[in-house]
Amino acid sequence: MIREATPVERLFAGQRHGRLLVLGQPPQRVPLALDGWERVACVATSDDQLRPGTVRADPHHLPFHEALFDKALLSAPLVQPRLMLRELWRVLSPAGLAVLIVRARRPWHLKDIGWLREPLQLRLDEAMFEVLDWRVETLPERHHVVLVAKTDWQKPVLVGAADAAMVPRLIN
Repeated sequence: MIREATPVERLFAGQRHGRLLVLGQPPQRVPLALDGWERVACVATSDDQLRPGTVRADPHHLPFHEALFDKALLSAPLVQPRLMLRELWRVLSPAGLAVLIVRARRPWHLKDIGWLREPLQLRLDEAMFEVLDWRVETLPERHHVVLVAKTDWQKPVLVGAADAAMVPRLIN
């Protein structure tokens, strides 16, 4: 039986010659492949440990130009999700991919720690991310591991072959 790739494996699969943003400290069970990238930027939030090459920055105001990163791994807590997700969207390239590792909670938990799927999905939709893969994994706590793609909600332009019914309208 063939095992399906996880969202993190899908993020790191293929070409690694691009630019990678690591925002926050991923759980220990998450494989982090930082070699082979053109540029890796690691951003720590206030409670993360600094590793060599890591900068401390506000995740709501990242110190990077727009569309700089091809891929991103976000594991920082979503304290102000609208601001943080919009900032992530800003620094990702137009075809950018990201994996979000966000603490999950069950509906019957009274504490406000973690996210339920529906509110997190709503925040991702508001920030213009399309969900490609969504899993709940134990890392050792329950986490949503979500592979998303940056989108601008615009329909693609007609390129290439056209429907035969449309040809007269395109010529005239």
